[in-house]
Amino acid sequence: MSLQRNIPSLDGLRAVSISLVILSHVVIAFVPLLPPRGLPAATLSLLELGHLGVTVFFVISGFLITSLLLREERINLSEFYFRRTLRIFPPYYFYLLVILALTLAGYLQISGASLLAAFTYTTNYFIYLAAKDYWYVAHGWSLAVEEQFYLLWPATLLLLGRRRALWAIGFVLAACPLIRLIYKLHDPSLPTDFYTFETVADSLASGCLLAVSRAWLHERSWYQRALQSSAVGLSAPTAALLIHLLGKFPVLLPSLLFVGIGITVQNVCIAFCLDWCVANYMGRAGRILNSRPLVFVGVISYSLYLWQQPFLSPTSSLPLVAKLILVFAAALGSYYLIEKPALRLRRHLSGRSRSRATGGAARLADV
Repeated sequence: MSLQRNIPSLDGLRAVSISLVILSHVVIAFVPLLPPRGLPAATLSLLELGHLGVTVFFVISGFLITSLLLREERINLSEFYFRRTLRIFPPYYFYLLVILALTLAGYLQISGASLLAAFTYTTNYFIYLAAKDYWYVAHGWSLAVEEQFYLLWPATLLLLGRRRALWAIGFVLAACPLIRLIYKLHDPSLPTDFYTFETVADSLASGCLLAVSRAWLHERSWYQRALQSSAVGLSAPTAALLIHLLGKFPVLLPSLLFVGIGITVQNVCIAFCLDWCVANYMGRAGRILNSRPLVFVGVISYSLYLWQQPFLSPTSSLPLVAKLILVFAAALGSYYLIEKPALRLRRHLSGRSRSRATGGAARLADV
């Protein structure tokens, strides 16, 4: 049984996350169509919530992967990487092959360096050098961060163990804000939406910390009261959203304060919101998050994330409705023709591997 079926609300939160990304890109695609005296840029920037949506994805990923690993008596790295490969690679590389084919055919103009970065999961270190048509592979920055996390964290958890891994999490949570501050002090013109692993890893670490300390937290009376409070539950995502929005206006929230403290508080709010939604899945918000439409959107969120990028390009002249229809059509095709067959193959091969294994080899749930 997949972990999603054991931990409710996660797919619904994924649906919220991908909705924020799509909304942001709709706004970016919509801006060139506005008349000269249309909505002011500052107003539209409030709807550019894509980076916040990706941050939510990161917190979920840190929580989910760590929860899976902690369920195992012994972490089997080779099985973990095998399962991640069949979960992540097929849809991603299929997308990239389509983009490569369109580039070779002359329909797109993407540099070889940009494509190389996309194929090697290093886009997050080249995104600042983006050319105009880099848009079609630019969203690979977050997938690169995820892949780098998959490479580092399971091995760290295996080597250090659960208790000492807390020190590693604490180090990341302390180091990332300092690194962001150093980068911003060195180059004040640098955007506050960071992309490199060392500047965003604390979002993943916040989810990891929740997974490791969740049992302890749930035994604390003050935390139990917070989980039982609708006011506290609603204030957490509100605070995360407010911090994100204020970060766009240095006059209201200075950039150094935002990158040094604001992002950390935002991550904590998202992590608590995740736990609150899981704990209160039978409440009103939980019933919405676990409704069939939101769960389905969450299930196909990976394919949606991949395919929303080309169809929501600011340079496309298609009507917005047509763009959205194409996004969902492409995502459904990717999910049913690429993702699901790859997952079936993974289950088949994992089943054969387990049937031959001796001892206590680790078994990871489908995610």
